[in-house]
Amino acid sequence: MESSGVTIRDVAARAGVSPGTASRALRGHPQISEACIARVRDAAEALAYRPLRDRSGRRRRAPLTGKRIAIVMLGIDRTLASLPAVAEAIHGAEESLAAAGAHPTLIDVPDPMSPPRSLRRVRFDGILAKAALQGDIAEAIGSKFRGVLESNALVWMLGRPAGMTGDAVGPDNVAMGRIAAEALHEAGHTRVAIVNPKGDHTMFGMRQQAFVATAGCVGLSVSTYTGCRARHREFPLEPIMDVADVQPLVDAMLRERPRPTAVFCPADSIAALVYRALASRGVRPGEEIGIISCNNERSLVAGLWPGLATIDAHLRRVGQLAVEQLTRRITGEFDGAAVEINVTPTLVPEASIASRHPSHPAAAHA
Repeated sequence: MESSGVTIRDVAARAGVSPGTASRALRGHPQISEACIARVRDAAEALAYRPLRDRSGRRRRAPLTGKRIAIVMLGIDRTLASLPAVAEAIHGAEESLAAAGAHPTLIDVPDPMSPPRSLRRVRFDGILAKAALQGDIAEAIGSKFRGVLESNALVWMLGRPAGMTGDAVGPDNVAMGRIAAEALHEAGHTRVAIVNPKGDHTMFGMRQQAFVATAGCVGLSVSTYTGCRARHREFPLEPIMDVADVQPLVDAMLRERPRPTAVFCPADSIAALVYRALASRGVRPGEEIGIISCNNERSLVAGLWPGLATIDAHLRRVGQLAVEQLTRRITGEFDGAAVEINVTPTLVPEASIASRHPSHPAAAHA
């Protein structure tokens, strides 16, 4: 079909939406669902649709051509930034910034009290920020640094710190907790546990609360084993990488009677340590105790056996959407109040859920 004859009405009709919705979906408007955006874009591709202003054959100017964009890592150690959960979002953002013609600069701010001169003196057109979600970032940064952040178009990736302004793009943490609880319920578990060594982590807390709430609705009994909530955190924060950080929590869970038959971890990095902690006590993870986690950090858990059931946070998409929202702010397409955009997660089923049946090995420990 010739693209010159295809209109937005044709795309809308094929996708089953109104022309206005189709137009907003093609621009990635934050109030349009991911499913609707995908459906409209598929329809546009199938019809070889191009916006009217593109039909002259002239190449469109990339929306961020010549713009200086800072990608700021705030209050986190480099090892934490290298975890797949963070790295995937950064990669998605970098890809989208390159496609948009921007000039990105990665700026590491391990100590919020001492931002580098490049961030204070260079004028940026927009900022993408990933901050530590433990500790009080808003209190730690000085007024001048806060002014730099708030004077720019600002989008937080993977969680907006309490007390900070700006848009935020991240996974739907409530949905992740809900999906995990429902998956364990459907597998036949009735008594489950949560192992979360980061008791004051904002994002993990949201997932944990949603898991507990959903578990109550479907009739699961939940025991929680969480790390201490520190009143004060020193920056930069480092990731939990030692099995000793989860072993006491796992041991407490194993002493419980009747013992839980499955455990929920708020991130794959924690689940990998729980596998080791269980194995060190002679308990077969995924067989005697089921495990389900969050993020789908495949490079991190590829070696686990049995395969880890997890909730895919679509982290690369988070980075892409963060750039799209930043673009809308910079170009003036969106000038409303700060918004929070949540990416819909999906279950990645694997054998670690360990269906709970009377003949299952875990039944002997109930």
